[in-house]
Amino acid sequence: YMKNDPEKTFENTKIVGYTSPSNMEFCKKTGIFDDVLSYDDILPSSKKYVMIDVAGRGDIYTKNEKEPGVDILKLLVIGNSSGTDDKHGTFATFSYYATVKMLMAMMGLPPWIHSWMKPTQEIYLAWEDMAVMKKEWGDDKLKKVQKEYSLAFCKFAKKWMTIREANTEQDIQRAFTDILEGSVPPSETIVLDVATAVAHRK
Repeated sequence: YMKNDPEKTFENTKIVGYTSPSNMEFCKKTGIFDDVLSYDDILPSSKKYVMIDVAGRGDIYTKNEKEPGVDILKLLVIGNSSGTDDKHGTFATFSYYATVKMLMAMMGLPPWIHSWMKPTQEIYLAWEDMAVMKKEWGDDKLKKVQKEYSLAFCKFAKKWMTIREANTEQDIQRAFTDILEGSVPPSETIVLDVATAVAHRK
């Protein structure tokens, strides 16, 4: 979205990829990021950051948050793709207010109840943004924008993404084994066609 925004809202915003050493080359090849850093690196100082955390490694936020000159305005947590244990995960770094706000949001309480809370760390819940956009734009425009940007991403991703189709039970079992073993490369998307795989059982 930031790369394709017609209003160029983020024209002067630099997108930095922060990843494990083994994934750095892949991240560079995607062309999404202006710069790519390893988890071993500290973010450059004298800059303001919004961190979007998919990996769930709490140590990355903690070590940068302590650095003088690294100003983290917001940490939005999406998941824990690294499989970091609860004690060392990003949620363990949450302040009291951040934890309370997260629990309220996940319970489905109306946003006005917790919107006054402004912690640095927050869990990112897509449905809350979707509800706001639907209210502002209406359902038709929201669907149109979703379709446009999904298509734009797919066209862009064709440059570096490969697709593995799993349409037999053996293929699906192998795919799950590869996922659990961590052997699926970041450039590969696995499509599971369960309907075709079990069709012979009818």
